[in-house]
Amino acid sequence: MTENNWIYYDVSPKSEEKAIEIRKSRDKLYKNIFDEEESDLRWVGDLGEIWFNSWLKTNGISDFEWHLDNAAGKPDFTINNIRIDIKTVKRKVPPKAFYTAQITSRHQTHPIDELFFMSYEYQIRRLWFLGGIKLKDFIAKAKFYKEGDDVHSNYKIRKGHEIFNAEIALLESPDRWIKNLIQI
Repeated sequence: MTENNWIYYDVSPKSEEKAIEIRKSRDKLYKNIFDEEESDLRWVGDLGEIWFNSWLKTNGISDFEWHLDNAAGKPDFTINNIRIDIKTVKRKVPPKAFYTAQITSRHQTHPIDELFFMSYEYQIRRLWFLGGIKLKDFIAKAKFYKEGDDVHSNYKIRKGHEIFNAEIALLESPDRWIKNLIQI
């Protein structure tokens, strides 16, 4: 656990391989709606789901569903009838408290109740659990960025990638978030 109450795990190459295989199987079921660039590493989202699944079990939670099949537009997990979407981004460096979390604008209409954010420091294979928040609270507090907007000096919004973006400081810590979720 870090000073921000984030949790991190060092990821094995085997976990990455499993995530890549899940991504390949999902890509056969449905086409990515966005133009994909080689640097996107879309499989980090699948890696986040793999580790979230393990984290739930580590926390003694067994009554949940991981939605692996035909998952597009659906929650990644359901716990106590609460629909959760896992959002994992790749980074070259560890997260900082002033960094932001984001969702694509289309996610605001998906059947999701909660968001849980992770950051994958891919160059050293470290996965950071940053925390969770209700989707409606995230949307209310986030800034919207449209095509052509600069999020920061290294990030311009591409066509079809409009986002809601907010500081990760507003997330509830992983341990507190999961405790509150299982008490519902």
